[in-house]
Amino acid sequence: MIRLAGTAAAVVATVVSTATPARADPLSDLMGLLPDGYSAGSCTAIDRGTALAAVSCGANSQPGGPTSATYQLFADHESLQKAFSAVLSGVDWTKATCPGTRSPDPTALTRSDGTTYGSVGCGRARTFQTDRDGGVAWTRAADRLLGVAWVGYQGQSYPASLFEWVRAQVR
Repeated sequence: MIRLAGTAAAVVATVVSTATPARADPLSDLMGLLPDGYSAGSCTAIDRGTALAAVSCGANSQPGGPTSATYQLFADHESLQKAFSAVLSGVDWTKATCPGTRSPDPTALTRSDGTTYGSVGCGRARTFQTDRDGGVAWTRAADRLLGVAWVGYQGQSYPASLFEWVRAQVR
């Protein structure tokens, strides 16, 4: 009986010690998920709303990268999807058809092996703003990350390079 209790205690101790630690700093977690190309200090914390953490970033230095972007980290997939839908129906978002798609409705983002890793929607700012002519909102479901990236006016029907930059963010 004592041996059984000792074995059970050892199993419990092993399970507790291998459990994933609680996330103490969602902002640090979010910063670790950002795409490459942001210089130190180019992203600052903003009002997180329903998210665990949120940042606003300046220009990204990678080819095709945005002139500005916001990123949010959510606690669960339901909150992530609600926030994604809110962006796409927001007062400053006009749906646009993403390059290579047939509809302005959101579509799945897939890896080269065909597995889905998130959703994407393209748009334009409803009000004329030279720094927000074309936008892409996307999710990375496994990370519970929402990104909304914008580029300045480029004189074209839609800034396809921004869409390709987003698609390259597969992790």
